[in-house]
Amino acid sequence: MIIICFFISLCGIIVISNNLPKFIKDKADFKIDYSKKPFDFRFEVGEYSLYINSKAVTNIKNSSGKIINNIGKKVQNDTSYMLNKTSDVFKCVEEKINNTIQHKVK
Repeated sequence: MIIICFFISLCGIIVISNNLPKFIKDKADFKIDYSKKPFDFRFEVGEYSLYINSKAVTNIKNSSGKIINNIGKKVQNDTSYMLNKTSDVFKCVEEKINNTIQHKVK
């Protein structure tokens, strides 16, 4: 319930700040500008600002896709390396067991 109230309050602040006249925004230290099409969100407090637009969202999507692909390749390479090493160990153990059995049979 608290999260819903916070979200509603935040939306209200954004809508009211966005609809203020330009001359009021120019004098204020706290500014919010946004538009839905094309997506553009700018939040400014004094000297600091946060700017998100549709290109940023696309860049985040592309970058996260690349990261996931790289992680997948790394996991696949590490897994195949571990399987190869495990196979080599089992082959070595099998050879030693076969040699031991052959020496006992003679």
